[in-house]
Amino acid sequence: MHDDPRVVSVHDADEARSLIDQGAILERHAIVMRLPLPLARTYDDPEFHPFSRDARPPLPWARVLPAFLAAYPPDHPDYQPGGDTLIDSYLVLYTEGAELGPLITEASAIAIRDDRAYGGILIVDRPGEGPWVCDLWRDPDPAYAGAGVRLLHWAASRLHGFDGLGLVVTVGNDAALRAYERAGFMRETTAWRLRLPD
Repeated sequence: MHDDPRVVSVHDADEARSLIDQGAILERHAIVMRLPLPLARTYDDPEFHPFSRDARPPLPWARVLPAFLAAYPPDHPDYQPGGDTLIDSYLVLYTEGAELGPLITEASAIAIRDDRAYGGILIVDRPGEGPWVCDLWRDPDPAYAGAGVRLLHWAASRLHGFDGLGLVVTVGNDAALRAYERAGFMRETTAWRLRLPD
């Protein structure tokens, strides 16, 4: 959800091309995906620690941030500059419900092994959409391989009373796309987020 009226999302390739030809800047080209709910079983994992009811992470953000930054290096299609400032300018905004809707705390978690955060998932209740993965990350170290799919199953199995879990994956983020498909997500549409000229 963007408050800036110059930022629009379109789902038609011809419309996106036309707006770009008129000077719009492409901010993100993404695939919208959805996982049908409920899942057949509950997934438990002792390494996944949910957020508190007041949307606080189970570890201080400063201890979570290194894994988040490792997951999005500068050559990643979803890289965001900012370093330590991403705690307040990104992570806290989403967990406090200021961007896409309130955090579903029981389905959002930080992955912790040996007292070290290595990944996490943030699920929000997006107005008009329902449960939505606003972020999923893991440290790229091979020791944590498969954690993304495990986090998705863990979170989805805690979403009671909903018929689906949505997300978007940036075109070019092939590893994430494969992980989402392995987790059972299906492609719904393609979206272009564009910033219109002044």
